[in-house]
Amino acid sequence: QRSSGTYSCFTMALVAVAAAVAAAVGVVPNFGPGFNATTQANMNGAYVHSPTPGSKHMETLFPKQFADYPGGVEMVEVYGPAITTRYSQVWWAPLAPAQFPDWFVKKYDGKPVAIVGWEIDQVRKGAGPNGDDVSVPITASYNHHYNLNIAGKNSRFKKVMLTGPDDPHATLLKAQGHGMLSYDEPHYIVEKLNESASGYPSSAFITSGNGGEYRKTLHAFPPGYAVVVDSLTSVSDAPMQIDTWNRDEMDINKADPKFVPGPLPASSQAPKRNPMYSGLLECPMTTRITKNVDGTYVVQSVSRCTEGILTFQECYHAAATTMAGSGLSLVNASGSDPARPAGCSVTSNLTSPMVLDVYFNKLAGSAVECAAQATTTVGAAATASGRVSVSLSSSKATITLSGPSTVWFGVGFNASSMPEQPWTVVVDGAGAVTERKLGDHEPGTLLAPSLTVVSNTVAAGVRTVVASRPLAGTSPDYFTFTTVSADATVKFISAVGSGSAFAYHKARTIGTMSFVPSSESVGACVCPEAPKPFGAASGKLTYTATNQSIDTGTGAVGFTANKCAQWPQTSLVPQGNPTCDIRHYRGGQSACHHMWSLLDADQPIPWADQPLIFHHKYRFYVQPFQQQYHQPVTYLGGDGFYLGSPYEYDVPACADGVPGCTMVDGTWIHTLTGSKIGSGRFASLNFHCHAPTCLMMAIYACPNGTSTTDCAKPTTEAEAVAQGYELLCRQAPAYGGTGNPALNGTGFDEPGYIAIPDCFWGSPDQGLELPRDLKGIPIFMIKTANASIGHYGEMAGGQPFGF
Repeated sequence: QRSSGTYSCFTMALVAVAAAVAAAVGVVPNFGPGFNATTQANMNGAYVHSPTPGSKHMETLFPKQFADYPGGVEMVEVYGPAITTRYSQVWWAPLAPAQFPDWFVKKYDGKPVAIVGWEIDQVRKGAGPNGDDVSVPITASYNHHYNLNIAGKNSRFKKVMLTGPDDPHATLLKAQGHGMLSYDEPHYIVEKLNESASGYPSSAFITSGNGGEYRKTLHAFPPGYAVVVDSLTSVSDAPMQIDTWNRDEMDINKADPKFVPGPLPASSQAPKRNPMYSGLLECPMTTRITKNVDGTYVVQSVSRCTEGILTFQECYHAAATTMAGSGLSLVNASGSDPARPAGCSVTSNLTSPMVLDVYFNKLAGSAVECAAQATTTVGAAATASGRVSVSLSSSKATITLSGPSTVWFGVGFNASSMPEQPWTVVVDGAGAVTERKLGDHEPGTLLAPSLTVVSNTVAAGVRTVVASRPLAGTSPDYFTFTTVSADATVKFISAVGSGSAFAYHKARTIGTMSFVPSSESVGACVCPEAPKPFGAASGKLTYTATNQSIDTGTGAVGFTANKCAQWPQTSLVPQGNPTCDIRHYRGGQSACHHMWSLLDADQPIPWADQPLIFHHKYRFYVQPFQQQYHQPVTYLGGDGFYLGSPYEYDVPACADGVPGCTMVDGTWIHTLTGSKIGSGRFASLNFHCHAPTCLMMAIYACPNGTSTTDCAKPTTEAEAVAQGYELLCRQAPAYGGTGNPALNGTGFDEPGYIAIPDCFWGSPDQGLELPRDLKGIPIFMIKTANASIGHYGEMAGGQPFGF
């Protein structure tokens, strides 16, 4: 029965059973005289599949062309809006909805449409010699991922700006965007207007094999299964593209131009010799990005940091937040120096105490201690009157104060306010130097002199006084300086008056000065204060554009704590994978947002006058929905298989002792494992991963009653099989340009890039095993990658459609 445009749950269940049975027994539907079945070949050529263990003769029985589907399919093409990038820029913004052609909209008005599959290309529209489309090589514009929302006439796309992570739309959009979401760009959400007359959905979200593999991975469902949308009208895409096109060396008007890399940032991990891909597609952290880690830091001149700073971005940010607020200038550098402490260190520049040299040492194993054997440390800062600097030797402190020559000025040490009654040096308008213990907003007590004035000069209206005294104060009323400290930063207050005699101040400041060795010595360390456990740190990555007019990137990306699931869902945290913690993070999609350039700040974006303008071209294959034949399926993202964070992780450059690494037949292999309790009944499953590292991902059913902790224990497939685990789906990507018989001679057989062979469940008439209900079954997940070199931003996620 149907009431108010909706089916009863019981009736819908019967329809689903009937459709599944029809699909399973290989019924050939008749779609009537108005159905115009296409005879065109696939837009992107042949595809590869992963037969499941229970399938039989899939290679000969499963349709090789969409046109071969039982009953045929109609074809409709749609172009998305233009995407414009320049070299090194990222496009990651939702595109405005594109409308299906009028003939198609009219034909299916008021009718549910069964979408059995789709293909996507990236094209320069009409750029060919005869006005035909020209495909853009993946080596010129890398598709990191895409996500499609489709809508019918009873829904609409609404353009919204999110207010932040707590926005009610954020959770769904984040789930559709690889776990990442930009709050700086408008989004298009699907808003339901009315119930459809058929009772079927008026919108759907579809994605699969949606990265660099997207053109050569089959986006389809077995015959008899389909995503069903009523009165289909429009589609909206949210692609992430990275411009890697070397305009001088790659003629993209030619088919399959040889890849030649363009400029790369210093943090790129791409091979230097004969690379098949650009290091930009990894989204490396560049010097245009500042890493802001939540928490505080200390400057340390003794021993080593309990936990050091791990990246140059955090080092530069830590030094700036700890010391630059005192009016100092910082000069940043990084390298590998066995004579310096590991991580972040700072020295005072020899040219001026107001300039600090910040150095990030990549040698994590350096045993050099903070400020080792330094004979002199220097602290300096701006004051209300001018500046103060203090030079500390083994026995003496030399203090330099500057200010207006005709009024009083002073500095109080180791305090943030007068009520703390600090030891204070005051210089009056005549140049007399006195010492005081300040009172609570009172002049306080005049102290006996401990300072010896070395010089007192006036130039251009500025008085500069240099005075010295022993490090140790003569009584508790005097501040005691120290050259070695676990916290080498000292608070101070400063003030300047409006008259010559010491009186109420005209202006005042609160500041700090950190005592660091001079540049010829080993630097003091900048260390995290009270560092959080691995994975629990949070912060943000902030992009700073250069003065180049085409560098239009802006904004910041939040990095949350507990980004990675805990064991046994994934082995990322036990392995200490950098993607789980902002302090360790070195690259990936968090460093890759809309219009950010992936070059370092000192590298201009080249070919500024040669933008790449292209479109996504979608081809959908559809049938008129027949409820006795079609089993509706939806994207079951919540039932997916996620070993990443939820998708992303770093493949380390393997070596002896690196967690997850093993040498297999002369090649380093990195392995992730995990476990979850299954759910859902699948018609298709695609494991999303990226070239050039992806080797394999598989899921196994553990024996009923096995805990997820026990289910996750194997570290190899062989161990899983030995423990009686049942293979459900295993996918090993086919690499382009390798002569793979499944790809050789087909469209988009691009060297170094991959086609991912999906797993399908459906009718034995297509060589498939029947869909299996995974509800309550413990599932073992495993993913392997070639780890001969490191790679940022690899993916490990299973994308299922089912019912």
